[in-house]
Amino acid sequence: MHQLGGDARIVVAYLPYVIAVACVVMAYQFRRLRLLLAAVGVASLYWLIQEHLQVSVTANADASRLFLVASLGVPLLCLYLLLVPERGMFNVHGLLIAVFFLGVLGLCFALADSLVASEAGLESFSAWPWEGYVLSRAASKLIALVAIIGICLLLLRNTEMESVLLGVLASSFLSLALLHLDDISIVMGIAGGLCLMWGLLRSSYSMAYRDELTGLLSRRALNERLNSLGRRYSIAMLDVDHFKRFNDKHGHDVGDEVLKLVASRVRQVGNGGTAYRYGGEEFCIVFPRRSSEDCAAALDEVRERIASYKMSIRDNRKRPVRARDGARRRGATKIRSDEVSVTISAGVAARGDEYQDPESVIVAADSKLYRAKKSGRNRVVY
Repeated sequence: MHQLGGDARIVVAYLPYVIAVACVVMAYQFRRLRLLLAAVGVASLYWLIQEHLQVSVTANADASRLFLVASLGVPLLCLYLLLVPERGMFNVHGLLIAVFFLGVLGLCFALADSLVASEAGLESFSAWPWEGYVLSRAASKLIALVAIIGICLLLLRNTEMESVLLGVLASSFLSLALLHLDDISIVMGIAGGLCLMWGLLRSSYSMAYRDELTGLLSRRALNERLNSLGRRYSIAMLDVDHFKRFNDKHGHDVGDEVLKLVASRVRQVGNGGTAYRYGGEEFCIVFPRRSSEDCAAALDEVRERIASYKMSIRDNRKRPVRARDGARRRGATKIRSDEVSVTISAGVAARGDEYQDPESVIVAADSKLYRAKKSGRNRVVY
């Protein structure tokens, strides 16, 4: 940064704000309240460091108090955003999430004042515990704890939100821990903003290319994939047997669970296949560089796994009101006659002299799917 001229340095110094504003606008467009609040938090931390912490933290009482607030606020606000669910923006849930976010920030100020008044607290949260490291031992442990929780949630949920907040936590931690280094806040402010930008872009990709119910790639993603296929490939069309009848009998909620079940099994198809939700209860799988015979074997394994899975449908009217009672009486609401299974039928076609483009291969696979239905269902035709 020292090599930059005056004007260039000013531009770079304002870059974290520019990125944060861009993230706020994008989060607003995509209705991602937690990412919006995280962007506001990153910009606020950067402003705090630039305007109030460019002094000796140990010699200045006001700076020491604000540094303590920041060292508490970074982990606690990140933890809050990790744990709170995404409930939209323009509703009561969104308003409460934003209000509690400010409440956690206010709590950090109250805790800082309490720790400053306490000799033991002041000692554990005092700055400069080691040479070249500014953050206190207690704050370091708190950030490490939140990082462990975030990693566990990432492994459990595997969504972009956990990855983004862990990146924000890491960049904010380095901004505070290495506060004595020149321009560290600028570098880490940009890094935190880019983490948010990446998360928003990933979120927009999921909205555009992933089916919300099943988590499979959507019809739009399939259309783009079809334009990039080579000269040798096979395409399979799958359909849940008697799905409308099942939906009418058990309700749309149970029907959605069936689609999720089928999608989870179809996603695991072998032979290099990629699964897409084609629409309704219909799925499509693209197999690059595979013959229809190879694909049929992989599809038959998926078909058998789906057919052998038994679903137990519970009567929600008989479920205990309290979760604790439900845990003790697990199975008390199970209706034995409603333990059901579903099956799928599939048709596979390969590109060849007769079918030379993806659209004609899909039509051929759909025709073979129809043959599978007519010949008894729960089978693969190729």
